[in-house]
Amino acid sequence: MSITQDYASTGWLQAFMGIQDPTLQQHRLFTKKHLDWLDSLSSLTTIREKADSLDDALSGLWAYCEKNGILWCLKQIPASNVDWVLPSTEDFTVQCHTPPEIDNPQQWGAALGIRDWQTRVTMRILRSDFATWQRTSARVGSGAPVGFTMATSEANMMELDCTAYWTANQWVDGAWKIEIDGQPHMKFEVEEAIQVVRPEVEASLEAIIMAIADADSKLRASKTSSIAFPTSFPAWIPSGDRLVPLHEAVYGGKHEVSVSRAFQSTWDAVWPILYCRRKKLVRGHCEMKLIRSQLDQAFQTEPTLTTWMFVFGELLCQTYLGDGLGICAKYQ
Repeated sequence: MSITQDYASTGWLQAFMGIQDPTLQQHRLFTKKHLDWLDSLSSLTTIREKADSLDDALSGLWAYCEKNGILWCLKQIPASNVDWVLPSTEDFTVQCHTPPEIDNPQQWGAALGIRDWQTRVTMRILRSDFATWQRTSARVGSGAPVGFTMATSEANMMELDCTAYWTANQWVDGAWKIEIDGQPHMKFEVEEAIQVVRPEVEASLEAIIMAIADADSKLRASKTSSIAFPTSFPAWIPSGDRLVPLHEAVYGGKHEVSVSRAFQSTWDAVWPILYCRRKKLVRGHCEMKLIRSQLDQAFQTEPTLTTWMFVFGELLCQTYLGDGLGICAKYQ
């Protein structure tokens, strides 16, 4: 059976479970808890189902990432991107003035769309499209004024100050509402997540490399592990993958970082599973026995580092390979 088939049929913990050992099982369950928390914050459907555990997920992940130096990665969510794309209209564009403040788990939860929040945005719309919208609003009895302001009425492209409101509504039908200042009856509702441009790995590469070096130094149990020699890329790395720069650092010694052999071995055990979770594991069938053995070895020798690598790797996958965490905004 291929590793992808096995994972799909049994779930990640069961699929990769090897030795039946109480200590290993404890490490597996601790890691799985954090991955389940991340999973529950990435899907509207899952958030509904996990409503009773959301507070634990927010506070637990925040505390873990703060303790282990990757809080910056946790905050890298679609809602923090200021350039918005509204899938349901091409009549205007919206740019966020200020990304949400994320200084505690509660603010992070709001930015994810789990709670209501609002922000200031600028709408850029052609004068002709604005006039058509205004006339339509007046016809349906909204009382919208016919004119606007002297400062903008002559501009071909109008830039209008607005407030954008996200209403979570218990995650049943969360929606955005954009209101133009001074035009309370001219509202645009978006019954889906806004879309934002995905950040480039290179923009955060320095922070990523620093996190890798930090974890290798501080979380590794094998303090005497020697430096890993540069080696060729493993066959399981997807061709053209956005995260190749990370693997270049771990396997190729690039980007001015050298990791230990223990770190590289843990990376070998964790990343095939992270790609498998996204059905991106390549090169046909993989040897399940070997994968299980590598993961058991990682949990036995480097339990703290293994958990960190799963959490950090999953956060990176959410940002650079997936939709991103949260329900009010998604990466394109």
